[in-house]
Amino acid sequence: MKNIIFSCCCLLLFTGCSQDPQLNENLQDSEKFLSSNLLQEGVTEIEPGLQYSVISSGDPAAEPAKLSDTITAHFHGTLKDGAVFWSSVDMGEPLIINLAQLIPGCQKAISMMRPGDKWKVFIHPDLAYGEEGRPTIPPNAALVFDIELIKVDA
Repeated sequence: MKNIIFSCCCLLLFTGCSQDPQLNENLQDSEKFLSSNLLQEGVTEIEPGLQYSVISSGDPAAEPAKLSDTITAHFHGTLKDGAVFWSSVDMGEPLIINLAQLIPGCQKAISMMRPGDKWKVFIHPDLAYGEEGRPTIPPNAALVFDIELIKVDA
């Protein structure tokens, strides 16, 4: 029994020590960024870790997108330092995609937008790509998107 307990403790110690310190540093930087960003004028929090500011508004009578809808939208995605990781704006063609296929932060923000709205959305890593990151997105990176919702198709 002592050997099993000792082995479990060693395993926990080893896995705890082997975690990449960059993951924690990136997460702390992302959380500091979002905390200070929330103090900026015009920034609204949807839920912890998901914020937006309105750049321009569309038709207030239009229906917002639902997860089952296909949207046409421009996305200009950057890291918190402004480095662009992907931009349909730069490519000159909006993205047409089912809303449910986007990261959770984009799903939640866009489901509050109406066609014609343009928002700047700030997303915690837990609502984006988390510890995994992507080739152009570091692990635990906060993301910033300029999103222009052009069209919603049910």
